[in-house]
Amino acid sequence: MKLFKKIKNKFLSLPLAIKIILPILIIGLIYFVVIKIIASQNSTPQYKTAQVIKTNIVNIISASGSVTSGSNTSIFINASGQVTKVYAKNGDTVKQGQKIALIALDQDGQKKQTTAWASYLSAKNSVASAEQNKLSLQNQLDSANMTLAGSQDAVNKINDQSRTDLEKNNINANLTISQRSLTIAEQKYATADSVIAIAKAQLSSAWFAYQQASSTIVAPANGILNNFALTAGMSVANLSSSSSSGSTTDATQSVGIIANPKNQVTASVSLTEIDVIKVKSGQKVTLTMDTFPDKTFTGQVLAININGQSSSGVISYPTTIIFDTSLPSMYPNMSVNANIIIDSKNDILTVPNSAITTINGTSTVKVMKDNQISEITVETGISDTAQTEIISGLNEGDMVITSISTSKTTTTSTTNRSVFSGSSIGGGGMGQIRRAD
Repeated sequence: MKLFKKIKNKFLSLPLAIKIILPILIIGLIYFVVIKIIASQNSTPQYKTAQVIKTNIVNIISASGSVTSGSNTSIFINASGQVTKVYAKNGDTVKQGQKIALIALDQDGQKKQTTAWASYLSAKNSVASAEQNKLSLQNQLDSANMTLAGSQDAVNKINDQSRTDLEKNNINANLTISQRSLTIAEQKYATADSVIAIAKAQLSSAWFAYQQASSTIVAPANGILNNFALTAGMSVANLSSSSSSGSTTDATQSVGIIANPKNQVTASVSLTEIDVIKVKSGQKVTLTMDTFPDKTFTGQVLAININGQSSSGVISYPTTIIFDTSLPSMYPNMSVNANIIIDSKNDILTVPNSAITTINGTSTVKVMKDNQISEITVETGISDTAQTEIISGLNEGDMVITSISTSKTTTTSTTNRSVFSGSSIGGGGMGQIRRAD
């Protein structure tokens, strides 16, 4: 009572304005707290659902790149001098390696041809050296296997006769060393084929460079000769270009093209280290090109460079794709967008990806059935960016929950209704468990 009297006296001693404002503030605060409590009690979960349906899934990997060989093959030369003979004319069908013209090289042309031939011989020696090195590594591998077998045999017999602890330790140490030596020998041998492949690629490059500098011009591919611009007696200029460092380098020029009879075009796209392990030769591909925005082409994976290449610390894996059909106006370096089909299945049970929760390798979905929500463990299959295959755990027509949110209930004067009355049952509908009393 004394406390109440003190508060009363204190209040009565306040100015009149404060006596009016203070009760209003207290009542407003109480009203705000009560409204918040009521609102939180009236909040109810709102579920977005989807129906388990049968459909098709195509799992793809997207990549971009460019055309590497068009439907036409250019005839490049790096020779200079005077054309003495021409062995073919426009419209002729030629074979790869067929002689089509001869040039009497000038001094610069002879120098370039000699340099190119020396580079070719050096590359040829590199291939022979790489192949010889593989044989040497094979011998090292065989020797390491024999040494390991002997060390293992010694360990197996370590208790057959009395040995000191030092001798036993040496025998066990020899086994460890032999195992390590074998691992090193295996790793070196495993890289031998890659070294040979690189050397052979360099040899091919050196040979093409020599052909371009040679006095004999040959057809680089099978097909029909077009735009061939060489005649006997004409001079072929010595072309050069300036590099970024300011030095002058030899440049090639095109003297004609060969139309490929099968019109097969290849493209190269780059795959990430995550995607490359999923891609295999022979997989189907759909392709689009900015040059032909209204067309979609088909093709297949031809080859994958599993050695990869590094650019600014990022590893990518060049992958060659061959077009099933193409157009004559497809030229090298035109941009290409590819969708590689990794896997596909038809008429399978699927749910939206958002319906699946995976923890420690176990996938579950929440199912809405008979006004109840239950969690079901499922076995999943292939997936794409939107949906996932359900192998077991669900049936066609089941309703799964894809997302949950909360909202306030709305109060009406209608009689009580089922929590599911009026809710959508179709795939992706909004099953709202929030019907008010």
